[in-house]
Amino acid sequence: MGVKQKQSTPNNIINGSFDKDGEREKRRRAAETNVGKEFQTIDFNSMESSILSKYARVHKIKVKPKANKEELAAAVSRHFANQTVKELDTITCFLYTAHYKGP
Repeated sequence: MGVKQKQSTPNNIINGSFDKDGEREKRRRAAETNVGKEFQTIDFNSMESSILSKYARVHKIKVKPKANKEELAAAVSRHFANQTVKELDTITCFLYTAHYKGP
């Protein structure tokens, strides 16, 4: 009869500091690429043409000079959907601004 050995789990695995094969980083990157896609609820077609034109001008989106509202909305929507947000940088910038440029 063999003695059943208890497999020990290192403490660093239990407390979450161990990251086997970079799984945590892979999950973070996958989440980063999908952030906002499922939450995008902005209806660009309901915005005025002047707002869409200004967005296109500020972000240097190439649209034909006499584009109608639907074309502008489609171009702006595509641009907006492809923007990535770096959550850590955004939060850091917000906190810095709130602290140093507050009331």
